Amino acid sequence: MRMAVALFAVAGLALASCGTATASRDTVAAPLLPKLDAAQARGHGFAVRRCGGCHTVGLDDGGASEGPAFYKLARRYDPISLERRFAEVSAHGFDRMPPVELSRAELEDLVAYFDSLQGN
Repeated sequence: MRMAVALFAVAGLALASCGTATASRDTVAAPLLPKLDAAQARGHGFAVRRCGGCHTVGLDDGGASEGPAFYKLARRYDPISLERRFAEVSAHGFDRMPPVELSRAELEDLVAYFDSLQGN
């Protein structure tokens, strides 16, 4: 009986270590994002909530396909023109994109998030 209990304990430890290894691999495979400061993190959160339905907001091409991926837009616009563009879209929309109301602070955070995507 003691031998059976010992075998189950060893088997349990072996399975637990397999689960730990898998969790580590899953953590490494998480979507890549640059290290974000507070404003960039708020901008990312805004982008996920308000833009993620139509745009891919991370550094990959996965996700939504209606609008261009944010990392591609980050390459196209510098922060000043991006801020103007967001203000325009906020007020009037663009093409199939409806107006997206955002505060000055949200606009600044979104521009900060786009800045984190530069060069990616």
